[in-house]
Amino acid sequence: MIINLKHTLLVVLLTIFSGISVFSQEEKQGEIQPISKFLIKTNFKLPFPTSNHFMTKVADGVVDLNGSFNFKFFNEFYAGVGYKYSHFKLDEIQARATPNKIYDGKIIQQGFYGELSYFFHPYEILSIEANFQVGQESISATSVLCPSDSPGHINKKGLFYSPNINIYLKTEEVFSFYLSLGYQFSTTGFQPEDMCRTSFDNYESVDYNGNYQHINVGFGIGISLIKPKNKL
Repeated sequence: MIINLKHTLLVVLLTIFSGISVFSQEEKQGEIQPISKFLIKTNFKLPFPTSNHFMTKVADGVVDLNGSFNFKFFNEFYAGVGYKYSHFKLDEIQARATPNKIYDGKIIQQGFYGELSYFFHPYEILSIEANFQVGQESISATSVLCPSDSPGHINKKGLFYSPNINIYLKTEEVFSFYLSLGYQFSTTGFQPEDMCRTSFDNYESVDYNGNYQHINVGFGIGISLIKPKNKL
């Protein structure tokens, strides 16, 4: 059910993005503003776990949020710093939970990162960003089986890195909208002990092998802090 809702949301967002693009091209009256030297980016994405058999079957991505400040340092190269937050929950049915065995399992990944980007501008209204992020993350996992006085049974530390492609639709103002596609790799992984269990029904130890990984798909907003005076 969660997957179907996520797929439906993606279709709706793609339709909205396409509609904005067509409307902007038809209604364009002033000059399209290029992306400035200083840029704030924020986005909302849906994460799809791909790390191992257990995570692929049982974990549902709830949200993946990012926010960063970037500045141009050479030609169309940008450097920036940001913060990211990812939230996953266990599917009770896929986890083989009975009505009397509810886990309410959650996994939170968050941390600061640095990023390097290159912008390509094929059209006045369209820009493409190739982006690479790397940072340190804190991963907390918990369930109803864990002690009530602990907000997270396990708090792991690790590194993550993520290549991304962003397609920007620029406007006449300082705002630009973009479609984002990325893939995140982590140096840590999930084990049943993270949620105060020794194992999950019908899953073998090999099913937990592999570090956290997920595909991210979503949309974002870019804000130019200084409105450019000249076109690219």
